Amino acid sequence: MISWYCLVIISSIIMGASTIIEKYALKNEHATSFSASFSIVVAAFSLVFLPFAKFNINIYELAIIYLMSLLSTISYLFNARIYKHGNISVSTPVLSSLPQLFVVLLAFVFLGEKLTILQYSAIAVLLVATYFLIAPKSIKKYKQFDSKKYVYLLVLNTLIMAFGGILMKYLLNLTVNLYAMFILLEIFIAINMTLMISIRYNGVREEFSNLIKNRKIIFSIAILSLLYRVFYYASLQLAYVSLASPLRNSVSVIITVVIGGLIFQERGLKRKLAITAIMLLMVYLIIT
Repeated sequence: MISWYCLVIISSIIMGASTIIEKYALKNEHATSFSASFSIVVAAFSLVFLPFAKFNINIYELAIIYLMSLLSTISYLFNARIYKHGNISVSTPVLSSLPQLFVVLLAFVFLGEKLTILQYSAIAVLLVATYFLIAPKSIKKYKQFDSKKYVYLLVLNTLIMAFGGILMKYLLNLTVNLYAMFILLEIFIAINMTLMISIRYNGVREEFSNLIKNRKIIFSIAILSLLYRVFYYASLQLAYVSLASPLRNSVSVIITVVIGGLIFQERGLKRKLAITAIMLLMVYLIIT
């Protein structure tokens, strides 16, 4: 059987590629309508796993799956407001590192996951390195947020993201079928996004208009997203979420920042490569 960390690394590589493509696509697109259209395609593509799905799910488990989808939708809405009213150079590092800290803490409290001192130390270094990998050299020269409420919203959103990860691991611990959970989760997210865009914008018409306009790029990102999510969910069946989540995020950040930096010709690449070397060493310590 393939090792859990191999599944996580595969997921991270695909996730990093997906993020780079999405970053390029969103340069000239409206993020909300793009994401809503994208969620419909992912939900449709998830149906390919129907032959492997076993829907012997009770009401309690179904409620948790819907709660997870609701947390994902709320998290997206919060992200949109945070990025709109704050500096992305400040918020992106926080959203990349702080949720992983909460995952480790919540997994210890609610799931009883206990790691070694070396692993906890490596994760701590990864979180700090992730922040400095994405953050600018000096945050002082940036206007951070329009008001303090968006700082609180940022922290709240990281908690929501962490709780979503803990709920997923909890469901898998209940031996809920991976593919059934995945299909239902993606369908619920698509429904939530459709309702959201119907209330706030021009409804389903805008979703399908955007889908037709950007069908090639949306389909490409949807396929990649489908793959990295399945690989990650599979890894959670074999490993602690307090290990898998920080590892996946760190490797994905390395790929996104370094390769994305080369593609988009961003500055400070030598500094990022030095931090990346430290992160790779910490990744090695976690999985050995």
